[in-house]
Amino acid sequence: MVEEEWQREERLNQPSVQRKWLPPESGWRMCNIGMKFDKSKGRVGAGWVLRNERGVVLCHSRRAFSSVGNREDAKLIVVKWAIESMRSQRQSKIIFAGEFGDLFGATMRPEEWPSFQFQSFSIRKELEGIEEWKLLVVNREANRGAFCILQSVTNLGLVNS
Repeated sequence: MVEEEWQREERLNQPSVQRKWLPPESGWRMCNIGMKFDKSKGRVGAGWVLRNERGVVLCHSRRAFSSVGNREDAKLIVVKWAIESMRSQRQSKIIFAGEFGDLFGATMRPEEWPSFQFQSFSIRKELEGIEEWKLLVVNREANRGAFCILQSVTNLGLVNS
């Protein structure tokens, strides 16, 4: 009984997951972020794609990160890199989308994710330079563009663009 209630509460605290790519609302842009962590090499392949409300790709980037200890560190590094990329391009009204339910949940509701205080603070600090932003949890299918770009890092060895 208590277990069922706890599980129900956990589901309610999870950000909703978008299952297929949908364009952002008018006036907004979407930055899809993807990553793949190779535990044996401590290497991360990352990519992001920025699209407008019509789905037109405005820009994209890929990057490899090395000497990364674990998947949780990899996710934080990649999310912060994508945010920094948008900030350095002076983008605003950005929806950051990716398979980062824990990080996005902790950033949006830090009081409900006390063990993620460091990550939440770190992401919020990075977001300070962006005028308006939203975080959206999506699955791999909805994040295919970013995932295809990051595969060029992991499969072809293209480390940045």
